[in-house]
Amino acid sequence: DRVAQQVNLTHGFHSRASISRMTEQPHVTGRAATMTTIAMGLGYSITAADPTTLSANLAEVRHGLEFTPATASFLASLCTLTLAAAVLGAGALGDLHGMKRMFVMGIYGSIGFGVLGALAPHVSVLIVARAGLGVAFAFLLGLSLAIVNAVFPPGRRAGAIAGYLGAGHALAVFQPALGGWLAGHFGWRACLLVTPALAVLTLVITLRYVPETARDQRKLDIPGILLVAAAMITVIYGLTELQGGFNVGAVALIGVGLALGVAFVLWEMRTDAPALDMRIFRSGRFNAALTAGATFNFLGGGGTILFAYYLVTIRGKSPEVLGLLLIPAMLIASAAAVAAGRAVARFGERAVLVAGLAILLVSMLMLVVLDAQTPVAVLGIAVALNAIGGAVVQTPQSTIMMSSAPPELGGVVSAVKPAVGQAAYSLGPALFALVGTTLFLQDARRKLEGSGITEEQAREALRVAHGGAPNPAAGGELLDPEQARWVISENTESWLGAIHDLSLIMAVVPAVAIVAAWVLLRPQKSRPFAQPAD
Repeated sequence: DRVAQQVNLTHGFHSRASISRMTEQPHVTGRAATMTTIAMGLGYSITAADPTTLSANLAEVRHGLEFTPATASFLASLCTLTLAAAVLGAGALGDLHGMKRMFVMGIYGSIGFGVLGALAPHVSVLIVARAGLGVAFAFLLGLSLAIVNAVFPPGRRAGAIAGYLGAGHALAVFQPALGGWLAGHFGWRACLLVTPALAVLTLVITLRYVPETARDQRKLDIPGILLVAAAMITVIYGLTELQGGFNVGAVALIGVGLALGVAFVLWEMRTDAPALDMRIFRSGRFNAALTAGATFNFLGGGGTILFAYYLVTIRGKSPEVLGLLLIPAMLIASAAAVAAGRAVARFGERAVLVAGLAILLVSMLMLVVLDAQTPVAVLGIAVALNAIGGAVVQTPQSTIMMSSAPPELGGVVSAVKPAVGQAAYSLGPALFALVGTTLFLQDARRKLEGSGITEEQAREALRVAHGGAPNPAAGGELLDPEQARWVISENTESWLGAIHDLSLIMAVVPAVAIVAAWVLLRPQKSRPFAQPAD
């Protein structure tokens, strides 16, 4: 049964040569437990909200430092790239040197690089600051879940993880709005100070209330960490480039990244002290949770761009409307994450995970009813369901993954979650944009032939009408923004049909994840490792 499989799997990890000397892990209670949950949730929220804050105010930043649209696009994704590259290494360092110590190092980095970005006299300094901030965020995002899992006793972990995720969602909501207000009243530099200010608060709480975790004694797998870092950077950057349309360079980057990923796996299977023991993937439960996490990240990234295309290109609304819809959605998602923790205790991990995936499925299917007159409130419901489904999935996903490996690998296993999540989140917009644009052009081809506008120009027009700057690399004579909007206005039905077809196609993703979760997550007959709550 599942318990015997887990015991055998854990025993297998400990059979590595002289693996680990683990000390007794202190657990938190009372005020320390509450403040630990808040500190970790705050650290998690910073990593989620900061890139949004920068993106929302990128026009002001660009005007202030006078750099090109291409540099702006690179800056918008740079923090995410370095975060993804460093997160597995951050988890490994947390296992070896103490998760609290490494988490605090990430806070110091967030403060230092955050302030450096706000004070940057030139765009080159801002680039350095954003790259460094991503590395610092890797320690916050990669270790916050692992710390919660380590310092709470087994009987209280599911509730603590749910509280941590709920706090993270709730605390992330107001940060972009606060950044926008500061930018409007005090200039763009002020909006970049939100992150370091909140990092200072996180530091104070962490130093006061969070205990250190036990340390592992294995060697640091530097070649493995470098290989996975290079793989993540090339794959995610390639996917980001692919969002602007199909191009050979982006595909080549993705191919190189996948090859580096294969090299990483082969190295990890051969070395005596792997950064990520590949035997963790023998667990069906772990794989089901990982698949569910990749699903909600994929639909979160892809769904957001689809919502934005509908609002901006078809309905002619401001991009800020989507931001307004996301605020109540994220607040409800915060409550849903906490409720999911209670539901796991009552109904089990499989039921809650499947329920979250089903909510994501409904959010995709709702887009089939959209037309040019659909009330924005209907889209708001779809946006909310997308956020709620992801929040519900995250709680059982986190508990399943963290219970699938021994304590000395807690940091690394925790880091796998955001590493896969970042890749899936980048894949979503790229695939949604490519498939959606292709569907649109297939339906609108007859009208385009009569207009003298080529398909390549129409493809670029979609991007320009959505607010993007013309891309000289697209080839051919580019359309001006007015012509681009004409392409949309004259082919509204084609674009609506593309949205409908795309939502049906992408609904297959959560449907497959539901089947995988149902098959791989067998109900638990007993809880032999659970302990009474303190």
